Amino acid sequence: MQLRPSLLCALGGVALLSACSSVDNSGTALGYGGNPLTYSSSVSSAMAGQEPTTAFGKALKAEYIAYAQREADEWYDYFDADFFAKKAGKVATDENILPEDPANWRFDAEEIAQKRSVRDELIALLDDGKREEKPDTAAIAQARFDCWVEESEEGWQTELISQCWKDFEAAMAELRAVEPEPMAAPIVAKEARLFTIFFDFDSVAITPVSERVLDAAAEQWASSMGDVSIVGHADASGSAAYNLKLSERRAAAALGQLTNRGIKGDMIGSDAVGEGELLIPTPDGVREPRNRRVTISVD
Repeated sequence: MQLRPSLLCALGGVALLSACSSVDNSGTALGYGGNPLTYSSSVSSAMAGQEPTTAFGKALKAEYIAYAQREADEWYDYFDADFFAKKAGKVATDENILPEDPANWRFDAEEIAQKRSVRDELIALLDDGKREEKPDTAAIAQARFDCWVEESEEGWQTELISQCWKDFEAAMAELRAVEPEPMAAPIVAKEARLFTIFFDFDSVAITPVSERVLDAAAEQWASSMGDVSIVGHADASGSAAYNLKLSERRAAAALGQLTNRGIKGDMIGSDAVGEGELLIPTPDGVREPRNRRVTISVD
């Protein structure tokens, strides 16, 4: 996902930490990784490509395209939008596309086990003939499961997480074809909400898209009145000493924006780690847009 830094900030800043994993993606659509620059071509390719031969394939392709477009048009998350557009393209070639494996997303061991048990039931129903018996419902179930996984990983759009789960459970109830005991919604621990803003190369300027993320962080703080932690980061381009100073300036820029939005300064802790905690590991001297960031944790 190499791209011009200024465009990254305009496109990718609103995304929380887009998922990246070294875990093997066997059985999923493709190795994880969207690219803001290829989103439009990925959607066009999927829409113009070969149509699946099954009713389930056609419905699933349409679901993934619709979700990719919402990610881009409503939430400006072009990384995940491109990922699901590519997944729609894979469906178009009639490959056996499975629901996302939670192990390929950033969850702890307990969350992975929890979400995998849900995924296992879904796959069991799909493999038991539900793709053929109820193709539209089966496609909704798979797409909403992926929505639940992706949005749960980002963790800030709580209403959307809840809606994805409700839609998924409604589809699962229909696939079970019996009146089920209601599947208990996963217990969500009261954990800090994480927000991330991205920066142009060698810059501390706050982009308009990043301002939306800061607005969301301030709204979260207003509802919780919890402590806020800011950590500035830099990529590996430049010296370690310079990058530490740059990450301090980025943290200071974010702090100023948050206090301007009403968050009390004595409730904000600020730190900077330079190039010490790269989101995307790279060799020294490499420019990587996703490493130029500030993370904001709101209790």
